[in-house]
Amino acid sequence: MSLEVLAKSGAIVSSAGVALLVAFVALLLAFPVTKECGGGEKCSYASTAPEQLAALVQPGFLAASLMIIAAGVFMVRFGRWKSDKKNKSGS
Repeated sequence: MSLEVLAKSGAIVSSAGVALLVAFVALLLAFPVTKECGGGEKCSYASTAPEQLAALVQPGFLAASLMIIAAGVFMVRFGRWKSDKKNKSGS
């Protein structure tokens, strides 16, 4: 795989992660999370989103989108670094 393709793929992966993050934020704005506290018990948090979308309003989904963004940025940076290193040693 060429370094240019790696960098372009990283940009696409990072953009997909940003799209997932935007979807997460939009869902939080559209369907807020409610806090339910009993007497002296722990509080629980529940989303007001419909059942189909409730799976997306989870901390794991946020973590996954951030990891996808990080992986895409890493791919871009690694591709550019290797390309620069290759050009410097070739000159």
